[in-house]
Amino acid sequence: MQLNLSTDIALRTLIYLGQKNAPATIAEIAEAFDIVKTHLMKVVMMLVAANLVSSERGRNGGIRLARAANEIRIGEVVQVMEPGMALVFCMKEDASDDDCPLLPSCKLRKVFVKAQKSLLATLNETTLADLLGSKTQALIK
Repeated sequence: MQLNLSTDIALRTLIYLGQKNAPATIAEIAEAFDIVKTHLMKVVMMLVAANLVSSERGRNGGIRLARAANEIRIGEVVQVMEPGMALVFCMKEDASDDDCPLLPSCKLRKVFVKAQKSLLATLNETTLADLLGSKTQALIK
């Protein structure tokens, strides 16, 4: 399993914002990570829609964390950014029992569903604050 590039960018953006603890511009973040600005803007729009980042227009505007870093769980970010976390075809929302001759009696799907739940549970044990340096954590308490 591999997370998509947008998820990686989202996580790095959140860490950047958490460390900076002040508004940042799209151009600033794009330059810091050598990311194409249009791709970063799409990622930020998803983060704003999920209430993970807030955006302010204007001369002193930019983006910042919408919530405290200790309230942002990494599993939540992954779920927002990964449109379909299906590990195998039969886990997709639009899959039916007719799509695979092994369904509905196949037990493999249950194993992957359990693995997916375990992955998200493990990721949700970690908050953005856990990923920030100790200096930054002192600022958010």
